[in-house]
Amino acid sequence: MIPLEKIIVLNKVPLFSTLKTEDIHMISTIASEEAYEDGHTLFYEGDIGDRLFIVVSGEVMILKNKDGQERHLATLKENDFLGELALFDAETRTATARCRGPSVFLVIERNDMEQLAYEYPAIAFGFIKVLISRMRSMVLNQRG
Repeated sequence: MIPLEKIIVLNKVPLFSTLKTEDIHMISTIASEEAYEDGHTLFYEGDIGDRLFIVVSGEVMILKNKDGQERHLATLKENDFLGELALFDAETRTATARCRGPSVFLVIERNDMEQLAYEYPAIAFGFIKVLISRMRSMVLNQRG
């Protein structure tokens, strides 16, 4: 994927919706492209998280282990993202993520994002605003 394609993809991702074009360009420099086949597990519930995945193409099933059975929670598609909390802490993954069909991702490593956030605080602040908005929506949806 050429740099311009990365920027186009990142512009469509809600996590980056409040960022300026130059900030998205900086993020594109640390995003790597990874492709996986059907059934590949990106991470397991309980793994330590250290990467953000952005779905470029394909689908990802989010699965939760309950009483020894995998329960399907959601299916993520193009422009969705997962693992965003891993960019800010080293806590364990709360669910398993598995590809459904061939899938392509842009992947951002926590160490790279931390370095970028130190150099460009506006990027970190933009992320925080989007994450807070998502958390607020989740709380409101649980109440309603």
